[in-house]
Amino acid sequence: MTSLSRRSTLGLLCSAAVIRSVRGEPRVLIDSVGRHVAAPERPGRVLSAGPPASILIYALAPEALLGWVPAPSAEAKAFLLPAARDLPASPRLTSRGEAPDIAAIAALKPDLIVDFGSIASNYVTLAEKVQGGAHVPYALIDGRLDKLPASLRLAGDLLGRRERAEALARYAEQSLAHLDSVVSKAPVDRRPRVFVARGPDGLQSAVKGSTLTEVVERAGAVNVAEGTPGRGGAIDATVAQLVAWKPDFVVALDKGAHDAMRKTAPAGARVLGTPTLPWNWLGEPPSLNRLMGLRWLASALYPVGPKTELRAEAREFHRLFYGVAPSDAELAALLEGAG
Repeated sequence: MTSLSRRSTLGLLCSAAVIRSVRGEPRVLIDSVGRHVAAPERPGRVLSAGPPASILIYALAPEALLGWVPAPSAEAKAFLLPAARDLPASPRLTSRGEAPDIAAIAALKPDLIVDFGSIASNYVTLAEKVQGGAHVPYALIDGRLDKLPASLRLAGDLLGRRERAEALARYAEQSLAHLDSVVSKAPVDRRPRVFVARGPDGLQSAVKGSTLTEVVERAGAVNVAEGTPGRGGAIDATVAQLVAWKPDFVVALDKGAHDAMRKTAPAGARVLGTPTLPWNWLGEPPSLNRLMGLRWLASALYPVGPKTELRAEAREFHRLFYGVAPSDAELAALLEGAG
């Protein structure tokens, strides 16, 4: 191991610092915002605060997941472990404008609550409120793309699944390093220009910095969407605006947008359809599924470097993160339109 690798490893260990308490008491761990969380060594009942955390817990400890937020679709279930497919829906604690039902949370008797994603102050306040009311340890884990290796290791420590977390963290590190290598070979002034399309006409998008476009921007592409953003950075474009923005690629977030953009995308723009099962590769919800989106875009957007064999890569990702290797027929359907 190089000195740089040793320093990186030490840094990651510090980011998931564990303070061992006296024998017989819970461990005290430090979450992504510096809060001290007293958690069992290997929690057996874990409640997700929102959709991204459901995926994180499923990937690391499916047997401990109390329920989905929300329940997966019938189409998504084929890509999940049989024992987890029909878990009940759990209450979403992070819903905007809705106070969490503390009594209902306590009645589920979780050993630990995990939130994965934004670590803004409002989520810290929510965590403190729920933890104090339900008397259940509540951990906040940073969901930003560049933080995923460290966050996976932290989650593995919290859940007592360190070996599993290490394998996924290494995949995340390799994905980010591979992407950076590919992007570095592309001249800055020739980065691909991308419009992220969604909705029935494909003209809904989001401005730079939104969760919806984070994967595209982390892939070194230029998000062409401009305008006054609404909630979540959303905008509604016109066909004339789209033509004026001159995208090299239109990346459709859903089937409706893909079908629409195949007819109305500007001349010369290549239309790509984002795979969506069991969860969207661009981030609906924004969780570990986005790692496969980074691998996909590194190959699809750049003519330089070795090309990813998408079927093999997708099968390996599904096997590693979701525990199920899709069949050839399932992969063909999943990747239709992805390029």
